[in-house]
Order: sequence, then C-alpha cells, then structure tokens
Amino acid sequence: MSDAEVTRKNSIDQEVLDRIVREVFERISLPRTGDVSIEKDQVPSREHGVSGHPKKIPVGVSVRHVHLCQEDLEKLFGPGAELHSMRDLYQPGTFAAKETVALIGPKMRLLERVRILGPLRNRTQVELAKTDAIFLGIDAPLRLSGDLKGSSPITIVGPNGMVQLNEGCIRAMRHIHMNPQEAELFGLKNGDRVKLRLGGPTAVTFENLVIRIGENILLEVHLDTDEGNVADIHCNQEIEIFKNGLIRGSVS
Repeated sequence: MSDAEVTRKNSIDQEVLDRIVREVFERISLPRTGDVSIEKDQVPSREHGVSGHPKKIPVGVSVRHVHLCQEDLEKLFGPGAELHSMRDLYQPGTFAAKETVALIGPKMRLLERVRILGPLRNRTQVELAKTDAIFLGIDAPLRLSGDLKGSSPITIVGPNGMVQLNEGCIRAMRHIHMNPQEAELFGLKNGDRVKLRLGGPTAVTFENLVIRIGENILLEVHLDTDEGNVADIHCNQEIEIFKNGLIRGSVS
C-alpha cells in the first residue's frame, strides 16, 4: 500500500466528522467538570503495595485514556481550563481527572467518556488497547509512552471543541516501573526486557516487558485491558518476574 493510500485510509472525512461532533455536542453526553462518575476498576488505586516477594511485582491494568497538553485542554474545555482530580493513581503525582472526552477514528465510530489522566504533559497522547484501535479503525503502533513520531492520527472531542491529531495515538508497550534501588535489587537496567509469568488456571507468560527506571517511582507492572483480560488479571494481583532470555536495550 502506498503512502497516499495509507493517508486516505487513516484520514477522516471532514463533513462526516463535523456532523458527528455536532451530534456529540447536542447530546451533551460528555460529563462536565462536576461529573465524578467512573466505572469500577477503570483506574488503579494505591492499594497495590510493594510485594514482599523478591520476584513479584504489583500489576496495574490500564484502561484506554488520554494525556493532554495545556493548549489542547483549552481547545476541548475552553480558555483557562484546568484538570480536576477525581482520584489519585498509584504513581505519585498522577491522577484520574473528572474530565472525559470522546475519541473518533476513520470508521466514524465513537469511544465516549474516555478518561483524561493528569498532570498535563508537553504533548497530547492517546493510549488504546488493540480492541479499541480495531473498533475505531486505527492502526495504532505499539510504543512506549512519549514515543509519538509517526504514530496514528485521531480526533478528540470535548464539550467546547475538538482536536485533530496528525499523530499521537499509540498502543502502550507493556512495561515495568521501578526506582534505581529496586532495579539494583533485580539486577536490571533501564531498557532491559524481561518475562512475567502468571500461574493459575489461565496461566500466561508475558514477554518483552520494558524496564523503565526513575526516581520516586513505585514498583508496578503496566498492562493494558486486552493483556489483563486474557490472563484474568486484576489490578491488585502479583505476577512473577524472571530474567531467562533477558534482552538488553536502551530506552530514553
């Protein structure tokens, strides 16, 4: 398929898009700032704790979500808009906002009430699971957070406007957060890739989890909902890490 064909496939017909956006606005289906509703287990809590087992790590299953920059926040919610924390997430300084948006892909389908996570970032990013991407008709690449060059286009709709991203939609690569002390304990370096194993009746081994090391970070595995569902994983469950076939790599 040529580049032109790919562009046409991923592009959104402006007339159809405008109609969909008008319908979203008219229905007022997007919750406003004061709406504090959220589905159970949509975001991880601080209940994970740190595992006492040297080979086990708490698991966070991440639902589709959006990270916004200030400029796009104001386009979606109006001049001077701010995010309002609804619930703290597991990692320090992060939170699920009360504000949500709708997402539109090339198939003109909508994913509504998609949660925004804070704090604000320098660049807007949309993270989907594979099934979300298929539903929207987006060929979202598997990337680490922040690696957006050449990623998929997507349209974000808020109560006051919309943002059309030429790139910025990804599927989040599975990864493990840890601080330097924990990395030393495990004998791992930033960018290493390891395996994780879950036992039980739905036993699964996940490969190629990228190690992401940072100060003031809590030990946690990040999987998306597709990965969590296939192994019947819940947010407070622990799985085993092992280094057989460890791959060295580099991650900025």
